[in-house]
Formats: sequence, C-alpha cells, structure tokens
Amino acid sequence: MPFRDLALLGIDVGYSPSRPTTGIAWSIGDVCGAARTHTDWDRRRLHIPASATYSVIAIDGPLMPSDAPDDLDRVCERLFIRGAFHARCKPGLSHHGHGLALKKAAAETAAQVRHLAAASMIGKSVIPGAAIIEAFPNAFLGVLLEDERYAMSRAAKRRKFDWLYDRAVESGVFDRLLRTIGWNNETLLQKVTTERDHEKRAAWICLLTAATAAAGKSEVVGDEAGGWFWLPPTELWAGWARQALAQNSAATSASAQAQSPARV
Repeated sequence: MPFRDLALLGIDVGYSPSRPTTGIAWSIGDVCGAARTHTDWDRRRLHIPASATYSVIAIDGPLMPSDAPDDLDRVCERLFIRGAFHARCKPGLSHHGHGLALKKAAAETAAQVRHLAAASMIGKSVIPGAAIIEAFPNAFLGVLLEDERYAMSRAAKRRKFDWLYDRAVESGVFDRLLRTIGWNNETLLQKVTTERDHEKRAAWICLLTAATAAAGKSEVVGDEAGGWFWLPPTELWAGWARQALAQNSAATSASAQAQSPARV
C-alpha cells in the first residue's frame, strides 16, 4: 500500500510522572508532526490526530505477551547485549531495575492507543489483533552506522541516542532508509534531519520503525515468548552489525542447546 494511503504513529514512552518525557510522531499521508508531552492519556491524546486508524503503531519500550513473566530474560535483548553491540547500541534489560518500570509504561502506552491501531497487518505482533510493535531506536540507528563512525569518538551513556542520531544525520542514513522503503516525503526528511529535541527525535525513529514495518522490510529479531525488536532492512545494516548479530545468534543457540535436557 502506498504511504500516501497510510497513517503511522510512533511513541517514545518516557515514564516520568511529572516531566514531559513522552515523544509522539505521526504521519497521515504526506502530513506529519511531532510533539513532546506527558505520560497521561488526557495530554497525550491532544497530540495524536484522533480521526485516523493507524496502520502501524511503534512504541519505544518493551512489549511482551500478556502472559510473559516479569523476570523473563528476553531473546531479543540477549542478542543485542553482547559483542560489538555492547558498547554501541545495547538495550537496557527489561527484567530488573529501571527496565521493569519502562516495561510497565510501555504496556500502559499500548493500552492507551490500542483503539487507534488497525487490525494487525503484520506478523509477530504481541498484542492480538492490533498492529502495535516495539521500536528500539538505539539499535535502529546503531546498526546503520559504519564501523569508522564509532572509531571517531565516543558518547557518554546518557547521551548515546543523540550521538547516534547526529552521526546518522551526518552520514545520510535517513535519506537512504526512506528511499529503500519507498517513502518519498521531503517534508518528513527535513523534519527528521533538523530535529534537536531528544524526545521528538526518539519519536521520529519510532515512526520510521512503523513505516519500515508497513513496507514489509523490517528485520525482526526475537521470539514469541519475549517479543520482538523491529529494525531496519538488513540490506542497510553495516557489515559489523550483520556479523555481530550472526555471532550472537550462534552463541545464544549454542547456550540454549547446552541447557536443554539431554535426550534419552
């Protein structure tokens, strides 16, 4: 389906009870916008066009099946926590510490917007009947940057996402992504590449995650038990990232086999 016929929504969750740490980005046809707001629905809904049914909604926060235990060690997180990803775009772990709070906030966000989501047009959605997926902005950007970009400088942990975003703008990542998924929208490209607000930036990446899924070109990593990361098309990944995922997948599979009961 052409992008001019789609409505898409991206939400960077945030979970501060007092500060506006939620980012929201949306597109309806060729029109798009972004805002920063709070966690409650009364204020979030003011920044989401309510007239649309969104073909895909991407949320930056752990989205898991409703029956998944809180202490589940997710495969998608395990694959990005080690090797080259560790220093470049690793996730926070959702089964302890701040990860538990973010997971709760993501579930609450999904419940808030579920009535806006189309019936699932994609596979591997953990929310039955709703096209709501999990975005992981650090990895979405991180896998697209070539090895030499990381060798130039290092970012403090708390500024990692903005460092990745700046490097993506410098290297033309967003233009290549939009051309690959077939989304010719100069207004969107201009807004994404000139954005300076942290929460809005994260929301734009969530929106691009939704667009990549709507185009059927996402690399989807994870499993049914713990949910999935929705990432850019593999053809755009830097060589180091493809190699790192292959190595981590092999190591994870070997570990799972070693822990499984031996056959008699």
